[in-house]
Amino acid sequence: MTIKDQEPSEIQVFSAEEQQLLLAKIEKVAGQIQLVIPETIEEAWAAVMSLEEQAIVNTAKRGFLYMAIKTETEHGNFTTNLKERGISASSAKNAIAVAKMLMALPDSKRQTFGVLNMNKSKLIEMARLPVETVESLDDDDLDTLNDLSVREFRKEIRKLKDKHIELEDQTATLINALETERLTKAPKQMYELPILVAQVRRDAFAHSAVVNESLEAFIAMAEQLCNTRDLDLNHRIGAAQTTWHLWLRIQQRITHMLNRLSGEFGPDHLAGAECIPQFAEDEWQDAQANREYMLAMYNDRFNTK
Repeated sequence: MTIKDQEPSEIQVFSAEEQQLLLAKIEKVAGQIQLVIPETIEEAWAAVMSLEEQAIVNTAKRGFLYMAIKTETEHGNFTTNLKERGISASSAKNAIAVAKMLMALPDSKRQTFGVLNMNKSKLIEMARLPVETVESLDDDDLDTLNDLSVREFRKEIRKLKDKHIELEDQTATLINALETERLTKAPKQMYELPILVAQVRRDAFAHSAVVNESLEAFIAMAEQLCNTRDLDLNHRIGAAQTTWHLWLRIQQRITHMLNRLSGEFGPDHLAGAECIPQFAEDEWQDAQANREYMLAMYNDRFNTK
């Protein structure tokens, strides 16, 4: 009769001779994996608790190693490398989740996790929680969770996840309400003009200045392309084609915008020196300051090498 066929009560009953034989086998195999069986049950339990703590640390260590390997591995090859080495992808994923959780936690929480006798399955379930939820648990909460059975533990984890989702929904609702209030209370005018009108007048300076700056730089490159005739003609034509089509598209969009304005307001209100708008001093200063800021950002982005 095999162990599977025996009643649970029968499995626990050994004669003195059977007990000695079983212990001898245990010690033999344990020695092959460099494990020394303690002399007393108390010492054995102490060793078990130490190994349980090490299991947490070793799981995290594997996770950190997997993360380091993954960052240095070409996209898509990590899973292939796991299969080649006979490592379960889900096992690696769980270890990475534990490592990420420990990495995200503050030092005080990380040290608490180090002394918990939490088994691996509970640790992995805990790692699937949002970091904010784990951070909100105090030592008593963690001890209580650790004392639960795995089934009860998973129920509590589910409750924590649901609570986190509920809090996220409440936060989103609050943010939307605050944004609505902000828009409702937003000023209706700027420089004694409607907000939209004032923004268009101000931003027209900044955006046209950036486009002009970019255009001036590219005109110089286009002139150089035209004049450098010792280069391969087909290569120069390719560059010219790129320039032509891309800038033509921008020209078409600008023409469409100008035609839209002309159609709406009439050319008599737009063309000619007499149609140049007047600016109050504070509006003019703000428009120029915004223009200089946009140009500085452009130059920092494209001219710094």
